[in-house]
Amino acid sequence: MDNLKIVKVGAEAPSAPSGPKAKAGTRRRAARIVPQVKRSMRTYPRGVLKKAGAIKVTAVRDPAKPPPMKRGATLRILTEKGAQQKRHKIQRTVRQMNDARVKHTLRASGFPIKDATPPAIARQILEGGVEAGMIVVK
Repeated sequence: MDNLKIVKVGAEAPSAPSGPKAKAGTRRRAARIVPQVKRSMRTYPRGVLKKAGAIKVTAVRDPAKPPPMKRGATLRILTEKGAQQKRHKIQRTVRQMNDARVKHTLRASGFPIKDATPPAIARQILEGGVEAGMIVVK
C-alpha cells in the first residue's frame, strides 16, 4: 500500500523550472532609488493634536468607560392611542395658527416655502414635520 502511485490518464508530469528564474506568475519590481529623507512631524503631516486649540485632550479615570450621553436621547414608544392623541393635539395647534405664522414657522425650520403655496398644503407640511419631530412649534 505504501507504493501506490496515482497518475491521471493523458496527463503529463510537470516539468521542473530550469535555471534561477522566479516562479511562474510572479514578477519582481525594480527597486526605486529614492534618497531617504527624514520627515519631521513638526510640520508635515500636521498632527491631530497640533491643531490650534480645536481638540482638547482631557484625562479620565477609566478609559474603558463609555462617554457621557446627552439628555433627550430617549426613544419614546407610543401606543396607538397615545399616537392618536399626539396627532390630534398637533392638528389642533396647527389649526389655531394663522397662515402667516404657519409659513414663518416652516421657514424658520429650514423648509423653503413660497408665498404662493396654498395654506392647506403648508399646514399639512407643518403637521407632518411636527409629528416626525423635525419641527418644533412654540
